[in-house]
Amino acid sequence: MIDEAVRHAYGVDWQLVRDGTYFVAEDGPMVVGAGGWSYRQTIAGAHGPDDPAADLLDPAHDAARVRAFYVDPQYVRRGVGALLLRVSEEAAREAGFMEAELTSTLPAVPFYAAFGYCPVETFNMQLPNGSVLSLELMNKRL
Repeated sequence: MIDEAVRHAYGVDWQLVRDGTYFVAEDGPMVVGAGGWSYRQTIAGAHGPDDPAADLLDPAHDAARVRAFYVDPQYVRRGVGALLLRVSEEAAREAGFMEAELTSTLPAVPFYAAFGYCPVETFNMQLPNGSVLSLELMNKRL
């Protein structure tokens, strides 16, 4: 199931890269983490290089989407995820967003909760192979 989730739910989100809202953390030449935010409607799922761009969000009414976070297991609990989250939130705030939301895997809920994200609802994402990935929708005032 992990391979399927990475391929269809947590793969590279090319729209974030194209929009310039995806950040990487490096240790020398090595990428040790990545994550970003979006001003587009998509809240979860990988976005391929040929997929059309999702509709824009309105900062006056919508929450920015925190998306596509990953930290190398060797760098967990060393501040990499926290740094990427702070940079993403600040960029969303500078773009006029007053709220952020994200979908978290269940093991990552405590991490996001420690930074002020509140659980909204648990939902299941059906993967193409028929397996189900449980996620938690969370939000936070910026």
